[in-house]
Amino acid sequence: MPLFPRTKPYILLLIGIVITAAALSSGCMQSAEPVQEAGDLSRSAPPTAVASDLESIVSAGVASAGVPGTLVEISTPEWTWNYAAGNASLSPVVPATPEMRFISASVTKTFTSVAVQQLAEDGRLSLGDPIDRWLPADVAEEIPNSSTITVRQLLDHTSGIADYNEDAIVLEEYANPDTPIPYQVGMRQGLDAGPLYPPGTNYTYSNVNYILLTLIIDEAAGVPYENYVTRNILVPAGMNDTFVHRTNHIPGPHMRAQESEEDGTVMDFTDLYIQFDRGAGDIVSTTADLNRFHRALRSGALIGPASLAAMENTSPQSQKIGLVPGLGEMSVGCGYGYFTQQNASEGLTLYGHTGGYYGSYTILYYWAEKDTYIAMNSNSAAKAGAVNEEVLAPVLRYLKEGTAAGQ
Repeated sequence: MPLFPRTKPYILLLIGIVITAAALSSGCMQSAEPVQEAGDLSRSAPPTAVASDLESIVSAGVASAGVPGTLVEISTPEWTWNYAAGNASLSPVVPATPEMRFISASVTKTFTSVAVQQLAEDGRLSLGDPIDRWLPADVAEEIPNSSTITVRQLLDHTSGIADYNEDAIVLEEYANPDTPIPYQVGMRQGLDAGPLYPPGTNYTYSNVNYILLTLIIDEAAGVPYENYVTRNILVPAGMNDTFVHRTNHIPGPHMRAQESEEDGTVMDFTDLYIQFDRGAGDIVSTTADLNRFHRALRSGALIGPASLAAMENTSPQSQKIGLVPGLGEMSVGCGYGYFTQQNASEGLTLYGHTGGYYGSYTILYYWAEKDTYIAMNSNSAAKAGAVNEEVLAPVLRYLKEGTAAGQ
């Protein structure tokens, strides 16, 4: 049986949005010293033949998927390899390069979750706390169940709080790119919708959960979410090319977030403010930095083993079996800002998060059976399923079987 057969219908597991820029702050208990990470210095390049095969697989996959370009970094116990295929921009045409930044969208939620786990480890809050203990009074009053919803239920999307209308918000910013829409707009959309169900009885993926978590971080940490994440996660993990986005510009070489309309019109969503997605999708990063973060997370440099296990522990309400583009039938479940996708018979257990923002699709995965980290960005969210099928799945198949398709 081929690894990860192509099967339909597809379930698109896009979880995403937003971007980044932020300041450094003091007064946080976690160490701000960069961690000694086993990755950048000790890992060599892969054998020449392996690098050549991977380049061919990714390049061919980008062409088949019909996306402008893709960045990827793979880090195994033996080697680290990064590559860029295609273009970072459709108009004007700009070739993609491996070090480029991009909007990581909902991958941000894993960072926000880690920040909450750190505060819990430091005794500044408890995951079982009712959210009205930490939220501003005017916000808590708008949530009928704020005295019974827990911090934990925000983290795993079992709070019953609705999401906002992302399409409407992004299109409004697209029409008025110099006017940032604050996070309060989307947050209040979700709260005004009223409870979807009693807390803890069901699962609904909602960006509003993570906006609320940033308000809890503000209060529990005593510094803004942006400052806390920068000082306690980005700096210790050595993420020098990553920031919480607070402008309508990404500095330095970066992937443009562009989507093509059927008539050939290119819509560019790169230079928008993404303040509306605070803590849910506002981090800009690189593939190398995302893998640095993921190694630091899983090595214990950012949180302890018990907290990581809690992040991996998927809620019963979220668990389902679905056909994932390019990866076949998998069990999927949501923990604390961290998903588990598993096809046990194929030796495929992926921990991490994906992120979809208009013109940007990001993958952050740890492949448990191979002790391998994979970070990827393609500048099309509309074709995320094709990226899974034509790029990600062939790469995983090659890493498992050691041969490229057709060999």
